[in-house]
Amino acid sequence: MVKLEEVTNEKYFPRGGGSDKPKPTKEGFPTKGLKRKSAVPEQNDAKKAKEESSWIPKVDDFIDGLTGLGVVAELFDDGVLLHTAGTHTVKIHAAEVSAKFTDLFNENKIEIKDAFQIGQMVPFRVISKKAGNDKGRSKASCNPARLNKHLSPNMLVAGLVIHTAVTSLEEKGAILDVGLDQMTGFIEKSQFPAAGLREGQPLVVRVLSTTSRVVKVTSFVEQDNLNMASCEKLQLNHLMPGTILECEPTGDAVTAGVIVNIGNGLKGILPRRNLPPRLQENPEKLGKAIRAVVMFCQQNSKVLVLNAHPDIVAVSRVEKRTSFEGIQIGDKVQCTVVDVIPTKSIVYFTLPPTDGKKSLVTAVSSRGLLEKPDSVATEYEVGTEKFCRVTGFRYADRAITVSTRKDILNQKITKYQDAKCGDVLDARVYHVAKSGVYLTVCNFVQAFAPMSLLSDKPLNLQKLKAKFQVGTETKCRVWQICDQRKNLIVTCREQIIALKGPSANSVEELEIGNTLPCIVKKVFDSGVVLLASFNNICGVLRKEAAIHLPATPKVNDFVIANVEKVEDNNRVVFVLRDANPNAAASQNSEKKLVQRAKPADGGVGIGKVYKGSLTAKKGEKANVSFTGENKKEVFASVDDHLLSDLLDAPIGLTKRLLTENKEEVSRIVPMGKIAAVNRACVKRSVARFVKGMKVPKKIEELKEGQVVVGVVGQIISDLGVFVEVVGGAGLIGKVFERKNAKSTSELLEVGQVVIGKIESVDLAKKSFLVDPCTEMDNGEQMLERYALPLLESIVEEVKWLAEHSNYPTPGSKVTAKITKELDDLTLVEFEHNGKKIAGVVPKKAGGDDSSEKKTPKKKKNASKTLIVVDINHSTNEVVLAAPATDDTKIVAIRRDYLCAVSPQGLVYLPTRLHPNHLPVSDEKLKLHMIVDANEPKLVSEGVYIATRGGGDVDDVARTNLIKKEFIGSAKPDNKREDGGEQGKKSIKNFGIYTGIVLGQTKFEENRKKNSLFVDIRLPGDNIGHLHVSEFPPNLLNAENPLAEFLERNKNKQVIVRIIGFEKGHQGGSKIAQLTMIPSKIQAGKVRASVLSFPSNYKVGDLIKCFASATLTDKQNLKVEVSPLWSGSISRENVSEDLKATSAEGGIVDLSLSKGEMRQAKVIAVDRKRMSLDLNLNISDVETEFKIGTAATGRVIYVSKTYIRLKLSSGQQAVLTPTAITDKYESVEEIAEKQLAMGQLVDVVGLKVEGHPVRYYVATKSRYNSKSADPKRQLLSDITAIKEGTQLDGIVGSASKGSLFIELGPGIVGRIPVNEENQDILEIGTSSVVRVTVAKIAKSEIVLKLDDILIRKWTKKPERKRHASKSEGTPSKVALLEEEKTSETVETEDPGFDWSNKGFRNEDLAAVGKLTSNTDDDSDEDDEDEETEEVSDEEEEDASDAEEDVDDEEEEVDDEEDSEDEEKVELIEKSEEEHSRLVRSDPNSAINWIEYMSLFVEKSDLKAARKTAEEALSAINPTESEELLKMWTAYLNMEVAYGDSTTVDEVFKRACKNANSYTIHRTLAKIYQKFNKNAEAKHILEQMVSKFRANKLEVWTLLAEHLMTQKDQKGARDLLPRALKSAPKAQQHIQLISKFAQLEFKLGDAERGRTLLEGLVTAHPKKTDLWLVYADAALKHLGIEHARKILERACNRELSVHKMRPLYKKWLEMESKHGDAASIQLVKSKAESFLQSVADDVMEEED
Repeated sequence: MVKLEEVTNEKYFPRGGGSDKPKPTKEGFPTKGLKRKSAVPEQNDAKKAKEESSWIPKVDDFIDGLTGLGVVAELFDDGVLLHTAGTHTVKIHAAEVSAKFTDLFNENKIEIKDAFQIGQMVPFRVISKKAGNDKGRSKASCNPARLNKHLSPNMLVAGLVIHTAVTSLEEKGAILDVGLDQMTGFIEKSQFPAAGLREGQPLVVRVLSTTSRVVKVTSFVEQDNLNMASCEKLQLNHLMPGTILECEPTGDAVTAGVIVNIGNGLKGILPRRNLPPRLQENPEKLGKAIRAVVMFCQQNSKVLVLNAHPDIVAVSRVEKRTSFEGIQIGDKVQCTVVDVIPTKSIVYFTLPPTDGKKSLVTAVSSRGLLEKPDSVATEYEVGTEKFCRVTGFRYADRAITVSTRKDILNQKITKYQDAKCGDVLDARVYHVAKSGVYLTVCNFVQAFAPMSLLSDKPLNLQKLKAKFQVGTETKCRVWQICDQRKNLIVTCREQIIALKGPSANSVEELEIGNTLPCIVKKVFDSGVVLLASFNNICGVLRKEAAIHLPATPKVNDFVIANVEKVEDNNRVVFVLRDANPNAAASQNSEKKLVQRAKPADGGVGIGKVYKGSLTAKKGEKANVSFTGENKKEVFASVDDHLLSDLLDAPIGLTKRLLTENKEEVSRIVPMGKIAAVNRACVKRSVARFVKGMKVPKKIEELKEGQVVVGVVGQIISDLGVFVEVVGGAGLIGKVFERKNAKSTSELLEVGQVVIGKIESVDLAKKSFLVDPCTEMDNGEQMLERYALPLLESIVEEVKWLAEHSNYPTPGSKVTAKITKELDDLTLVEFEHNGKKIAGVVPKKAGGDDSSEKKTPKKKKNASKTLIVVDINHSTNEVVLAAPATDDTKIVAIRRDYLCAVSPQGLVYLPTRLHPNHLPVSDEKLKLHMIVDANEPKLVSEGVYIATRGGGDVDDVARTNLIKKEFIGSAKPDNKREDGGEQGKKSIKNFGIYTGIVLGQTKFEENRKKNSLFVDIRLPGDNIGHLHVSEFPPNLLNAENPLAEFLERNKNKQVIVRIIGFEKGHQGGSKIAQLTMIPSKIQAGKVRASVLSFPSNYKVGDLIKCFASATLTDKQNLKVEVSPLWSGSISRENVSEDLKATSAEGGIVDLSLSKGEMRQAKVIAVDRKRMSLDLNLNISDVETEFKIGTAATGRVIYVSKTYIRLKLSSGQQAVLTPTAITDKYESVEEIAEKQLAMGQLVDVVGLKVEGHPVRYYVATKSRYNSKSADPKRQLLSDITAIKEGTQLDGIVGSASKGSLFIELGPGIVGRIPVNEENQDILEIGTSSVVRVTVAKIAKSEIVLKLDDILIRKWTKKPERKRHASKSEGTPSKVALLEEEKTSETVETEDPGFDWSNKGFRNEDLAAVGKLTSNTDDDSDEDDEDEETEEVSDEEEEDASDAEEDVDDEEEEVDDEEDSEDEEKVELIEKSEEEHSRLVRSDPNSAINWIEYMSLFVEKSDLKAARKTAEEALSAINPTESEELLKMWTAYLNMEVAYGDSTTVDEVFKRACKNANSYTIHRTLAKIYQKFNKNAEAKHILEQMVSKFRANKLEVWTLLAEHLMTQKDQKGARDLLPRALKSAPKAQQHIQLISKFAQLEFKLGDAERGRTLLEGLVTAHPKKTDLWLVYADAALKHLGIEHARKILERACNRELSVHKMRPLYKKWLEMESKHGDAASIQLVKSKAESFLQSVADDVMEEED
């Protein structure tokens, strides 16, 4: 057993000077070798009790069964690596995560990266010790079944932390596996982590409560501790890793840390290294209870390791452990030695302070990383500074590992971005997985070699582990720099490493003739080979060149190729190194190639249908096997488009089902052979149609008019649609297209079955045309021959999918329980094969059907027999319907069919009346529509197929429309006078079109959105916009891409692709957004996000931007980055070529021409406004102020005594008069000409002062030139001044007893003023004087005036006239008032701290709003962690809280006055005048309202309503504000003169056609105006029900109404409901504040005071709450209460920018309601505060 005394002798960490030497005795000698005296019995008993109550605070070796808490440090494909306390690491294999995870992982439905992330904390149990060849890693498991197996249900107490795994996601939460038999975990959705949950995901949870079988938990572990009752009964085996305990210090002093009591008499030790950073240096300061998390514990032992570091205690907050104060691996840092352990060669360092504060990150270095490790004691003495390189992170210890080795400090590659493709590096293996080998290069840079790049010979896993053993070194070559994985992709293939020659990181670096190693990435059926080289540079090897390869190319084969050419679209063409270049030159110039098939093998009968087996393998095509004509087994692949009859077929699901179960089929139809591979079609409809049909065996057998069956194989926009005739002959023909008909590419889809007749055959070219308009003359015959067989095939496939997916087949009946009633759906649940399945029953939408009897509302859990209608496999949604009793009703609408229920059962109706017909959406079709089913045909039990008959939906009548689509109709005059077509042709999103460049898009002046577009005319006279950023890449490098593009392409055709639509100007039709980037045009069917504009900009990115305009008011250049993103460039951030020297010597910045392209670096990202702050100096910009370094600054503030600049590095600097020029007499003249507001100036860093931080600069001319007059040398250091020196200076300011003279930047001397020399106070600011240094004491310089060289003014200060002390306020208070005034004008002023570190410009802008999220960022308060972003409306409400209290009654009065004025004006016009007005301006709501009011005055309500309806029809739908006014007037009229029915009707229409929330609020106000309080309450309650998620004010609106009606109790009951509804803490603050204001205004002022008192107590640093509290108290309780509140607020220790509005409010309040004494009190307090914060600033500005 480890004794407590031994444990407490742990060495000092991380600061101190710990030693290994044994402690000396009282006599000063070590105890080693001395015989210990026996202790008295009492001492032994005490020591024994102390031992038994103490647990071991550290783990030296991992043994089986040890449980711990680790931090994910690295993710592998087959597991994770965890960092634990005490530099240990453990590995968890994917099979040891959980049973659910293992199942999903084996099915490739989840990956390690989906379940874990770097910094995540994971409990584990050690299952085996580390092996000898796996240094530092023990194997562990986080499987709940293993980790929690020792727990029993009675041990699951509130606050205990356990590890679980998500087994399923339910409607209200998730079911968790807790590893205990007959016990299940449940977590509600409100307790989910922010990132959500998925099945199989491991999750650390805290127990909330338990029942007999269910454990209710939460993922927010750190929000509570182990409950007190459990702590009082705490036992050895009750703890779990991750549990948070409240530790009470005992007060015992030990060197190792702090002894704490954890409950039930048990004690533990918190080592120094595990304390919060502020206590690590002085642990004795811990005087109160502290929270600590269990890092290690073990059953039946005394191991207990605790950690109280706040970043570790925050178990569920990953971001707390992944940030190391901005330090990255590879950085160089200056460190100071704080502790050394010579015997272990371990050195601990501390990092330099940040912003004057001690760094919270500790650095550590061990023997292998130290320079001269054998001389640690002498080389690394405590206090020594060392230059170190960061080599890694220790997440569990919140430390970084560093190295002082010279080779590591000098190595060139320190980050993965430093490497270049082609570099040959030495690497060390540290992990081997099935996917590849993980390596480290250059000591600590991570790399990965995938299996395809590991060896020239294929390796199995056994050979792989033998060749690449962990810890061995190998050679590798950089293949790709992977930004996604943030590592290097390397290759160990011998041929690639041995190859010598140039490499390339991008296509731009390629040169013709370069020899590159390549890997075969894909082999196309056409013979073209796709090659990939360094950094994923891909190019094609043409068929003519590929035939010279030594063997048939396969994926991952190695090829040495030369670059033949790089096309304009960055398309690379390769040629074999030894191939004949002339052969490659004679390539086929055709851009688009049609895939040609060859006849099937001789063993396959052309046109026959075979029986065989259909199966599929994972990641491959489906395939069939059958017995051919020669009795041999034939294998054939089934392409995805030959697999299903459904247009929107679930191909992935079908292939997955085929991988699980082989299917015997009798519908195998041979297709042509491509690339020596037989192909087949297994569509059910094809087998039906081909029976009895003569299938051609070769093209010579084709005859004109012959009917064939084919499948659409390719659609090429420039060439047309190509169909492959089924049967195996390999015949591919083009679909015939008529001039007046729609394009066949719009009428057909790939994979669609086509019945066509041969239009023509060209034997010479071996081509033919297929006419799709075949057998469409007879509608009834078409339905019988094609529609119903196709529908029957589809029904069979739907049934097969349901059966094999373990769903009930459509048409079967189930007994379901109703779980929930929604507006348009009823949610039900039923069982099938022991599995619970959720379903939906669609309701009839809208309208009251008087013919149907209203059924009572179904009760929850009521059972009902329903018919299974359809299954949506993509959403796992089962659609059900009630059995029909009389009529046939449509209950589901799908693209391939309709589902209806009839008294017989389920009836399928066709939407495709011919295989060649693609159905379009029919607006007439609605759910629950009654249809006539003609002669239903039974296809299976309870399932029929039929056609529709009668009315508008008669299928026979619809057949005539299909023929018109393929034939079209002749148009005698298809052109307008201007050459355009009559009517616009529709264009589709993601479509590729040929357009004509018209010119630059013209917009209205002062357009705020982006405007650098080019108009492109698309087919059908549609207009598209092409932004300059979407130009081809070869144009984007031009100086002005916009001008270059227009010069090349105006009035010419270009190929574009639509990637989205935007609203047109002034409510016009939508305008297409286009692109000409080749990679986007050539992309196939991809997600919209792939084609969309980039939005993931990060600080530091280099991007292209395009000049748009110059904003002279903000001194910024406006640029555009994409159609959605804009940017601004401050003038100090422009490049050097845009700066010119003016005649006066100042800097003038030049503007960019419109459309000019520049490379820029992102320095700030505003995602809300989609705006970037950019810097044109793309070289490494200095972000730190360096003395002697030149910089460019922009003048942002000018005064007589100094000028403030904003530097390009971001800091703000001070330029004083003596730093401008040595010609002091002309300082003001130079400043006026060259240093006006907004001017740019070149400066040099001079010096930095602290407390507060100030950066001083000098003009470049002043810095570089030495003054000829020694009295005017540029002084930057006070030590350069000696007593008796005569100097020239500039008068800065004067006080009662001193005249202050500036001798140099930041160096001020004082001339004492007494009764004898009072006249020197008449010397004004900016006067030039000559003085002698009389005395230098500490930092004060006493001067003697010798001469006045330039006197600026002689007027005496006005303050001498004031007699009373109260009136003669010091100049500091005057400056305070001036400062408060300037806040609203000069937004660049950061307060009293001129540095850019602790206070930013945007922070000052937020001061005027009283509340700002950024205000709390600088405070170390827990409230910062809870603050969330709120919506703009909520933010505005919070910032305007002060005005809400004062002005709300005035707003109501103003509205009433304005309404009265309008009523007076309404009577003045005649009916004719009103009619003329609405005709002249039909979009003016005021004109219509006056017209409508005219009829109201005449009591003609019918005419008034008619006028209102005419107005709603006449006003343009885009005029939303005018329409809102009209609806408001309409509701006003109906409330005043109509009844509840008419009001309700108008209200519903208004909600559909205008903003629903605004309409609700408007109607509530109208009801309140007419004293219809019950109706107003009803509307406000509806608003709460509908809009409470997005609009907080609905609660206060209802509460205010209730309080107005004297229902205070009802209003107060709303607050708990509102707080429960609003999840964010910031919203809670707003709600309580608003309810408190209502209590002051309409309820009990004392209640309001209580609410606000609670808010300011809980959130004392929120300035806006104090201001709201003071305003309410002033208005309702009096000046005394308000004064006390503000005095309390001002007595708190807050920052300057938070104190400023408080003093401002207090001063304003005392000025209005107080007296002279109270005003003086505020001024004196403000003066005292400012004096304590910034004495130096106040003296300079006085």
